[in-house]
Amino acid sequence: MISNSVIEEEFDEVPQMSLLTSKMIVDAWDYLGQPTTPLSESGEKMMAVIIAAWEELFPEEAREWKEVRNRYKLNEMSITEQVYQRTGRSLGSYPYPIYAIMKRLFPKFQATERENMIKMVKRFPMFKFANKV
Repeated sequence: MISNSVIEEEFDEVPQMSLLTSKMIVDAWDYLGQPTTPLSESGEKMMAVIIAAWEELFPEEAREWKEVRNRYKLNEMSITEQVYQRTGRSLGSYPYPIYAIMKRLFPKFQATERENMIKMVKRFPMFKFANKV
């Protein structure tokens, strides 16, 4: 049997702000008609809520993620160089917390498929990782 002290050490209490934010996101999703894709009008509004919540809860992580993305874009090789060196290329990138929420709210939407990624970076430029998409 596991003692209470072991349980308390292994499982921290969920911060109140996280609980409130989760409830706010679910309430917004319900209010917007439970959109099934972030590419619809209501899905776009839902993504605005998700992005704002992430930036509010994790401001340092958001700042760092944006800096890394901008550095990558500054140092990006030309498409010819990428093909010649066989490096591949990233069209876009999602911060993990945003991606995790997208997977829960839009389970049938394949966010990492090439066509969907192109649509996402055009609609939400913050996800754009390459200079040319």
